[in-house]
Amino acid sequence: MSALEFMSVGAAGDQGAFHPVARSSLERRFREAGATFEERDGWLVPVGVPGETERLGNVGVADLSYLTKFEVRPAGDPLDGVEGTVWYRISPRRALVLCAPPLAQKVREQASDRLVLDVTGALSIIAVVGPEAHTVLRRLTHIHHFPSGGEVAHVTAHVLQRGGGYWLLFAQELGHYMSEVVLDRAEALGGGLVGIDALGAAS
Repeated sequence: MSALEFMSVGAAGDQGAFHPVARSSLERRFREAGATFEERDGWLVPVGVPGETERLGNVGVADLSYLTKFEVRPAGDPLDGVEGTVWYRISPRRALVLCAPPLAQKVREQASDRLVLDVTGALSIIAVVGPEAHTVLRRLTHIHHFPSGGEVAHVTAHVLQRGGGYWLLFAQELGHYMSEVVLDRAEALGGGLVGIDALGAAS
């Protein structure tokens, strides 16, 4: 386990009748939209939202906060042998590795020669996908090369280009604010919230 166990969702476990389930800071906004939730890998995840198919034809906004997030120090070379991970080098001293929860142990093993901090509980991720994803991003930030960190909607965030869209990584306590701002831009283009199942391989 990392030195920051309180940020690790994987550190939680059943104790008698107590069954901990992690919840995203974006949950309230998805509930307001009538999202369907399922428990997956210790998280309560919004898997579907009414009307999402039509929205994806323009721009969809999804919550990927359930992904495991490791900070690896020093950054060094990207990890080999763990397919399905996203590697983001912030600096020579730090990198972020994002992966589905079932891959977390493999990532730890591959990075066993470095310090691995589980920061899953500290960060939220919003995915912006679809034909108008770039337009939404341009209305949120002046960052023009990816991946990169900087100001997004007046807060510090990181932007990764993924498939046909973008992932926004930011402090989890800003989740509701960021969802409101991103949705305001997306809805103006005929988009809106979508569940992770609608993203297919992008999720």
